[in-house]
Amino acid sequence: MNDFKFKSNILHVEKVSIKNLIKKFGTPFYCYSANTIIKKFNEFKKHFGNSNAIICYAVKANPNIAILKILSKLGCGAEVVSIGELLRTLKAGIPNNKIVFSGVGKTYEELEYAIKKNILQI
Repeated sequence: MNDFKFKSNILHVEKVSIKNLIKKFGTPFYCYSANTIIKKFNEFKKHFGNSNAIICYAVKANPNIAILKILSKLGCGAEVVSIGELLRTLKAGIPNNKIVFSGVGKTYEELEYAIKKNILQI
């Protein structure tokens, strides 16, 4: 299940050489494997069987929009704690009925926005 492998002493993620990524983006950079994210999500999801459980990703763990888009396509929900995370999550395509807006200290405007967007839980 590891999509980070050495080939001829050069690290690759999926089928891409890290050397090529360095040439393209420079350093430092973050590199994620979409395949690994998909595999790990599906592995976790299978333990819930046919239940109606909504798996919510804690956006504060990593708010990378590309990761959120991958999770959105998998049917994942999101747990957010700020209006910024909420906006990012909606932009990534995670449906409002799969978003939990947690935490304390929300402004009136943030609460009003979440209510207007029919967020699952505040």
